[in-house]
Amino acid sequence: MINRITWHVTCEILRAFAIALTAMTCLILLVFLIQEGLREKLTLTAVLKLVPYTLPTALCFAIPGTILFAVCICYGRMSSQNEIVAVKAMGVAPLRMLAPALVIAVLLSLATVWLNDVAASWGRRGIYRVILHTSAQTIYAMLDAQGTFTRGKIFIDVDAVQGENLINPFIHRTGDNPEDNFRIHAQMARILVDPERELLVIRLKNADLHDGQRIRGTLDDDDIPVPLGDVTKRKNDGQSPAVLSLAEIPRELELLRQRTAEDRMQLAAELAADTLAGNVIEMTHPAWGGRFHELQERKYLEYKLLSEPWRRWANGFSCLAFVIVGAPLSVLLQRFDFWTNFAFCFIPVLLLYYPLLMYGIGEAKSGALHPAAVWLGNIVMIVIGIGLMAKVQRS
Repeated sequence: MINRITWHVTCEILRAFAIALTAMTCLILLVFLIQEGLREKLTLTAVLKLVPYTLPTALCFAIPGTILFAVCICYGRMSSQNEIVAVKAMGVAPLRMLAPALVIAVLLSLATVWLNDVAASWGRRGIYRVILHTSAQTIYAMLDAQGTFTRGKIFIDVDAVQGENLINPFIHRTGDNPEDNFRIHAQMARILVDPERELLVIRLKNADLHDGQRIRGTLDDDDIPVPLGDVTKRKNDGQSPAVLSLAEIPRELELLRQRTAEDRMQLAAELAADTLAGNVIEMTHPAWGGRFHELQERKYLEYKLLSEPWRRWANGFSCLAFVIVGAPLSVLLQRFDFWTNFAFCFIPVLLLYYPLLMYGIGEAKSGALHPAAVWLGNIVMIVIGIGLMAKVQRS
């Protein structure tokens, strides 16, 4: 009898979860793709190439909410139709009815931790690679359709586009420094992408290079390299903790600590040498402040690296935190209206879980608290859930 009840509850939860997850993932994925496409002005082909890389992120957002929604549907209906009371009358403890939801939540939590890891490393790097490789296609598409391309620090205007050739292009780059500014009038140009060096290469034919006031020189069959960051809003995060996999973080942390220790020893040796030599001018040079600031920035990077694994595990186990509150609360509410159940169950998530999660992440990354602080939201939700389960057992 118990096995049949467990199987029935499991099927009810999984059925509702599968339907809700499909709908929610498609919606989030669509929002991500539209946002990225509009921000980077990508072509439809480029947007479609982003789908596999954005899917893990969409699932990470969708899974915790949809499993909460599924248990609200399942246990809200069972409680309102007195199925919980009937099972208890047969001598089965009410907590046995909640066991399938908890087991599913633990499994989904582990899966979400893995998806978080995939989304942070493989997904974000893949999105960046797609944008880099399709930069030239995007520029050509906009020039062919509108005759102009404006993005970041680059402005391009052409008379026509013939295949890969830009006819009579005018190219203007506004750099961070005045000496980086240039204007180019050319008879013809082509745009290539060098993803290895992250450069946009403009190949010119019979071109005049201006610096704004005068002609700086004449170019023919020459290449002008432009950083891809000038024409895309997505930056290469490099070795940022947010793009490292869980397996890469310990190695990166060890290398960071090793470099920091070496720099501290070198700094101490130079300071000791200047002190013995009485070189006061050298000791008060502004460069020292910059070097100390760099060491402090590395310390903050170390805090981020330390807190990142804790954050991913805490985010993944939000599934368990949501279910451990949502399942017993739906039983106690005894409402068939699952939207009302979901609203009541989501209130603790909004008011407690996410604020505590953000607080823990911020304090852990600044070094004010131990990285375990990111679990504050999960712990509070679990404590509340245990109290609700005890109430279900007594009622």
